[in-house]
Amino acid sequence: GETKVVNGEFEYEVGRRSVAISADKMNVFYIGVENPVSVSAAGVSSNELRVTGSGVSISGSGGKYVVTASTQNPNASITVSAPGMQQNFPFRVKRIPDPAAKLGNKMGGSMGNGEFKAQGGVLAWLDGFDFDAKCQIQSFRLTRVPKRQDPVVIENAGGSFNGQSRSLADAAKPGDIYYFDDVKARCPGDQSGRQINSMVFTIK
Repeated sequence: GETKVVNGEFEYEVGRRSVAISADKMNVFYIGVENPVSVSAAGVSSNELRVTGSGVSISGSGGKYVVTASTQNPNASITVSAPGMQQNFPFRVKRIPDPAAKLGNKMGGSMGNGEFKAQGGVLAWLDGFDFDAKCQIQSFRLTRVPKRQDPVVIENAGGSFNGQSRSLADAAKPGDIYYFDDVKARCPGDQSGRQINSMVFTIK
């Protein structure tokens, strides 16, 4: 029952219990990649939190979680609950944006004869996408239009030049025009290939 009186500085926090949740990279979840999420709740220890997902799968603990999804969904959500409270947070689930088809680092225009022949095929670039994801070229159609000659068309499976495409590229001469069209790519989470941009190159 003894009482002591002391002088000193003491820190304390007063406030309502509240929850904050944020997608660490974007305000949307993407199919086919791990979406990191941070969850915090004022006045609640991390081991008291229960975090569940609707339309998505979520795993993790200690305030750090990973969300994965398999289908597009405009009405997905994350629910955070603890003793005496529960809050729901809506999210959208989208597929990875379309990659850009490139030859080297170009999407078309003029290209030197030697530079063109040095290329190994078409690549799919996810420019400006913050997640660790890679898309693959499934197929494309390559057309060479030589000066004053008939076009030559080759169907190419995959992104790398096949034997016929390689021969067609190696035949490049100044003034030739090369068309890369019907380009299809597949990204993580895709059920099938998607059509992306075409390219036109003039050989100089």
